[in-house]
Amino acid sequence: MISMLSGNTRILLTIDERGGWTELYYPRPGQHQQLQHARLGLFDVNTEEFSWVDQEDEPPLDAGYIEDSNVCRTRLRRLGVDVVLDDMVHPDLDLIIRRITLRAPPGESRRLRVFQYQSLNIAGSLYQTTAYWDPEHKTLTHYKGDHYFRFWGRPDFDHYTNGEHTLKGLRGSYVDAEDGKLEGNPISHGAADSVVQWDVDLAAGGEEVLHLFVMLDRSRQEVEKALGQLEGKDPSLYTDETVGYGNHWVANRLPAARADLSDQVWDVYRRSMFIMRDCAAPDGSIIASPDSRTLRSGGDTYNYCWWRDGGYICRAMSESGMNRQALAFIDFARRCQEEEGCFLHRHFPDGTVGSTWHPPPFIQVDQTASVIDAVWHHYECTGDLDEVLRSWEMVRRGADFLMRFVDARGLPLPSFDLWEERKNVNTYTVGMAVQGLEAAAKVGRALAKRSEFWADAADRMRHSAWEHLWNPARGTVYKGIEPTDPTIDASTLLSGLFDPNDPRYEAVVRRVEERLWVPETGGVARYEGDTYYGNENAWIICTLWLAQAHLRLGGRARCRELIEWCAKQASPTLLLPEQIDRETGEHTSVTPLVWSHSTFVETVNAYLKEVPAEGPVMVSPQLKTMRTT
Repeated sequence: MISMLSGNTRILLTIDERGGWTELYYPRPGQHQQLQHARLGLFDVNTEEFSWVDQEDEPPLDAGYIEDSNVCRTRLRRLGVDVVLDDMVHPDLDLIIRRITLRAPPGESRRLRVFQYQSLNIAGSLYQTTAYWDPEHKTLTHYKGDHYFRFWGRPDFDHYTNGEHTLKGLRGSYVDAEDGKLEGNPISHGAADSVVQWDVDLAAGGEEVLHLFVMLDRSRQEVEKALGQLEGKDPSLYTDETVGYGNHWVANRLPAARADLSDQVWDVYRRSMFIMRDCAAPDGSIIASPDSRTLRSGGDTYNYCWWRDGGYICRAMSESGMNRQALAFIDFARRCQEEEGCFLHRHFPDGTVGSTWHPPPFIQVDQTASVIDAVWHHYECTGDLDEVLRSWEMVRRGADFLMRFVDARGLPLPSFDLWEERKNVNTYTVGMAVQGLEAAAKVGRALAKRSEFWADAADRMRHSAWEHLWNPARGTVYKGIEPTDPTIDASTLLSGLFDPNDPRYEAVVRRVEERLWVPETGGVARYEGDTYYGNENAWIICTLWLAQAHLRLGGRARCRELIEWCAKQASPTLLLPEQIDRETGEHTSVTPLVWSHSTFVETVNAYLKEVPAEGPVMVSPQLKTMRTT
């Protein structure tokens, strides 16, 4: 399970709960997953004891981020030695840094050997790779095609070996480290792997700091050039830059903290900013989650850009000063839009069409509306009319599609619902189509272009929806029709069909909270009978939708309670999951879900805008996490 992550929008590295590296994405978050396996070993020369530091069952002493940064710190104790792992991705260079600090117990000196093992899944494949040792520079390189990974140490590595794994019945060259002696093989190919070694003499109570650097680039010449630029420089230059950049980056995007929200809320808010940034590529894709555990349970991952998730995340970015990332997403949408104006199910981070279980035409109507809504929201937040003009053609084509893709009643034709499970005329989808058409009309008015026909279409759709989607038997809306589905669904809380002053909206909110509140854990389930990874588990986004609904109805205190509940569900390292298991209270499905983090940010922002401060406005408090000293 992911405990922490660090990235620079091109590289994304994830860390598990024992401090081990789990996923390494390059050249975009979500594509490709370049890491097969990595582990850190510790060998006591005197006792000949060996430990794979980040593989043992014994949990770490603690874990968290250094200050307000993207530097991941894990503290462990192995073989009686304190081991501190600081893992980070440099904000500017395509450089991964692992800082290893070893501390001997008082009164006892130690002779140690430290081993770092790695096997790579270069460009998505284990095979046809090469690993070789460069004796002149004392570096080790893995490569295939136009992907190069160069490893070097400060101090220099004392020994190394290259080997193979998986094929020919081989486990991997990591077994060569377990007796404390490496073979020193200079090169291997096929399913290549490698181990590097440092020799460390620790005085009693003493400390030693080792640095592992991994430079990623697309040619041997480029990684060698980068090595030449970094060689001989103090490693702390790069670690300090990484911490300092994170401190200043997030500080410039935070609202003023207020006493009516807990420190935990502000901690999760800050971390949410980093999560959104780390999972967004420079060319605009935003993956739903870097967590690949669903590959084993569901046969696929969340390493795709969904237009629904992306639209909501773009909204939160626009509200939070992440304008470059928001505009990159909108540009990405322009490149991926279909000729007829719609958006297909989901895309790979490079913009190619992703896998799907939906038969043709591969459409979820609400996703097209989400992109249009994100464009308008960005303009509301920034007033940048030039960028809206650049998006006009995409908005026009998308809105025209929404107008065409309707039946004789003016309702959208059946498509898969937002949960991607049922094809029908879904109430949430209808509401989002209304919202998308209204957003397009507003964009048109801002640009002095004729667009009133979209507003008229939205009005017709809204009136038709109330005629066909209200369920008087349950005093709420249907989940969908064709076929008629009376299931109560949390997504109806977001429906663009409602005026908050309409008593029917209050009835919908009340029915959702009564029926979908999860008494065992708290929080709101997606819908009645949901069996995805459990039985009506609580979802973070659904609980935050309820918070937003209460805020619209004037329920400020209840909104605050629900925000605080969501903040408490974060992991010790401040990551929000998709779901909370109803039986165990544990995170399930994926962690983090970027949509959970963006909805948290958007809900807190809405609360701050709507609710006057009850106490003094403060400078945002420092994140309560580990410090560099």
